[in-house]
Amino acid sequence: MSCSRWSRFVVPVCAVAGAGCVLSWAGAAAGVTPSVLPAPQVKVSRAETDLCPTPAVAKALADQGVTLGAKSPASTVDVGGRRCVRLPMTRGEFALDLSTGSVPADGGITFTKQSAGKTVTFADPTFDFATHKANGTSTDGTKAGRGVRQQPVELFGFAFQMDKTKVDVAKGTAQGAASLNAGPGGQQALKDAFGTSPLPAQGTVFDATATGSVAQAARQAARALSGILLPYAG
Repeated sequence: MSCSRWSRFVVPVCAVAGAGCVLSWAGAAAGVTPSVLPAPQVKVSRAETDLCPTPAVAKALADQGVTLGAKSPASTVDVGGRRCVRLPMTRGEFALDLSTGSVPADGGITFTKQSAGKTVTFADPTFDFATHKANGTSTDGTKAGRGVRQQPVELFGFAFQMDKTKVDVAKGTAQGAASLNAGPGGQQALKDAFGTSPLPAQGTVFDATATGSVAQAARQAARALSGILLPYAG
């Protein structure tokens, strides 16, 4: 087996084994057929993500008299002088190359306009890694009726900042960053409640950073890799 072919497998095996190796699956697996070498799955056990409005969005919220808040168990936090919403995440899983998977968050984000006496809540968003969409429910507190089942809508779209994203399966830690843009479902809910949305239709509305604990879930992938490599042993 040539050195170049062998090098395709060394880092992926290292990542699967968790022997002190950090996320570099996509680059290491270049040239390997995905159906032969699937990216390992990682389970989220305890994590949180901070959603911070960009300076332009913070100004737009203030100009329209809209206050950003949180629905429990989410909370508001100060991050670098910005009022942000911290969403806890305790379940879900994703591929180590960030190509698939979904991670739901608990609680939500609220937008309150005191002059209108209205609050819009974006609740329980689920971040889908395949579609790069965060779907959840949007509710106008003045209209929501008891027992009404809300249908999920697209609250946000998101894109990862790969240079700020790292998963260390050996240590069981993950950190990441993404930029969120306003989704059509969320925009429509804000327009219906306030007459106009304080969130711009284009561009980043929230900077997201996430940290937490993860556990490797792809022992099957490790066994598959062993089966690929055994014929070349020795």
